[in-house]
Amino acid sequence: MKKNESKDKDVSFLRKCTFGMSGMADNLMQNSIMTVASPVMVISLGMNPALLGVAVFISRIWDAFTDPLMGSISDNTRTRFGRRRPYMLVGGVLAGLVLIGFWQIPAGMSDTANFIWFLGGLILFYTCYTVFNVPCNALGYELSSNYNERTRIMALRSIFASASSFAIHWQYKMTQLDRFEDTLDGIHTVAIFVGVLIIATTAIPAIFSRERLAETVAASQEKIPFFSSTKTTFRNRNFVLLMGAIVATCLGLFMVSSLGTFINIYYVCGGSEKEGATIMALGGTIYGLAGLLTVPLLTFVSGRIGKKKTLIWGLSLAFLGVLLKWFTYTPEHPYLQFITLAFMAPSLQALWMLTPSIVADICDEDELATGVRREGMYSAVYGYLMKIGMSIAYLVTGFLLNATGFDAELGGNQTESAIFWLRFLFVLVPGIGLFVALVLVSRLTTSQERAEEVKYLLEKRHAEAAAS
Repeated sequence: MKKNESKDKDVSFLRKCTFGMSGMADNLMQNSIMTVASPVMVISLGMNPALLGVAVFISRIWDAFTDPLMGSISDNTRTRFGRRRPYMLVGGVLAGLVLIGFWQIPAGMSDTANFIWFLGGLILFYTCYTVFNVPCNALGYELSSNYNERTRIMALRSIFASASSFAIHWQYKMTQLDRFEDTLDGIHTVAIFVGVLIIATTAIPAIFSRERLAETVAASQEKIPFFSSTKTTFRNRNFVLLMGAIVATCLGLFMVSSLGTFINIYYVCGGSEKEGATIMALGGTIYGLAGLLTVPLLTFVSGRIGKKKTLIWGLSLAFLGVLLKWFTYTPEHPYLQFITLAFMAPSLQALWMLTPSIVADICDEDELATGVRREGMYSAVYGYLMKIGMSIAYLVTGFLLNATGFDAELGGNQTESAIFWLRFLFVLVPGIGLFVALVLVSRLTTSQERAEEVKYLLEKRHAEAAAS
């Protein structure tokens, strides 16, 4: 052990598992709605895809107010149950209940009525998600002050998140079961299962996790003004670069993610919803398994070469995987696309696993510079910028879909021009996003040596404060 290396004991495996379960809840809340939004709202209810994107964008603009506010509230909360866990419990339970009601959308409404229902439900649901997610991420940053232990914590959380991917990607397939009259009838029932799963996986970490700083550093610091806390967060160069990489990746991937649904149904499967749903469900399973199985490898590599270099390698492989999409999404060999999914999953797993661990290191840098702990605000900005990236992507994707010339009424008889542009954008857009992310991550100045130096200085400062 180096002289300045943190001497914190490892977090117990049970405690890591308890917190890790929040990754399952987070993944379900973040992706379950949008995974089936296009099949239900556009294909089944005939909603204009551009309106779908507008609704998502408006709901995420709402997050511009709720996320930083929730971060400030959590940082400044003082209760005997902690400053994170009470909000996690309330937000998670309400999100599960709202999701169940959200998908009980009736058939036969007008486009305007569908838009109002969808938009109102999204705003309510994502508000509950914010109440859970912002304090939860902050709690994850606080669990340990050890450089590599932080990665192990996020690795276990990623395992739970990957496990929930199976439920997310099989939602659409489950709505196609013969027992249901149609997709809309199916989502009414499937939503109940997903909602209950969200409630269970938020309640466990909220009740049984522990807050390391709630009774020490956080308890003794003064409350932090909202606006000054927000401004200070955006002045951190490493944090801004990291968030830029996250936004670029989200824009690139999610701007065309729903195009994959239409490519599979109307190009690869010739217009068959059931066959397309099967391929996407199996693809989601392979994607989840590939990501799940590579978490230990990413943890090991990160411990050897550092988080930044591991992240660069991951993004590079994801970039190559995106280029493969042009050759592997083909009606002649429908299942060839699984090669691309298996190739990209481990790469993107590095992004979702390592960025929170890096943010935890940045929070230490921030305390050294400012004298306060502000994990809640960093969590809020992290989550909000990621949501903004996704919301802009979903806003644009509806217009992109219309611009390609796609027409749902043509079924499997789409024009050659429409199919070409669907496939071309499916490769080009995420390729650009990942390239930008690579450039930004390469400019980070974080390292294990610097993180250990910062921990040594903070521990020395805390000991001097306690002695005085």
